[in-house]
Amino acid sequence: MIGASAKRALDSPGTGKTSTIVEIVVQLVRRDASVRILTCTPGDAAADLLVERLAAAGLDSDKLYHLNASPTYEEDMTEHEPALSRIPGHERFLAFRVVLSTCSKAATLQNLNIPVGYFSHIVIDDAARAEEPLVMIPIMTFSNTHTNIILAGDPSQLSPAVKSPTAASSGLGKSYCERLMLIRSLYGLDTQVGKT
Repeated sequence: MIGASAKRALDSPGTGKTSTIVEIVVQLVRRDASVRILTCTPGDAAADLLVERLAAAGLDSDKLYHLNASPTYEEDMTEHEPALSRIPGHERFLAFRVVLSTCSKAATLQNLNIPVGYFSHIVIDDAARAEEPLVMIPIMTFSNTHTNIILAGDPSQLSPAVKSPTAASSGLGKSYCERLMLIRSLYGLDTQVGKT
């Protein structure tokens, strides 16, 4: 895996994984002005919940950008489209400290020419629920050797919803988070920091 370090939050349902992610993001932003965080989830509902919690924790709209379901680039907007669905231009985008999106929508940030390594941290909430290729979109698109990757999820709680028997037998029913956890020599439960 690419990254300066990899961490995971593993726990049972309702034990505060998302709350922990919110606190991690808030503390990183408060402690270091150079931090830029791409926070992703497998789906829109989880992204919406996370953006609500981050806003409630004190990240205002000057620091937090939510790439939502039907984004439109500002220069293509009509006057009747809501401001929340606007993708800012490159310069304005760079002013945001935290960007939140689904894993798949994170790829649209390439259209803004966001360079590899721009984000100091990539956080994937609900990582155990996402198929490995989905999680790889933000990781492989925007990380370099200095990017910190944080995966939060519990493979025994939720797994990727793969309906195709062919896809499942090809390994897509196992999340990246779960696959890492099964490689004990790489990322055993007794370690604090991955060797990745």
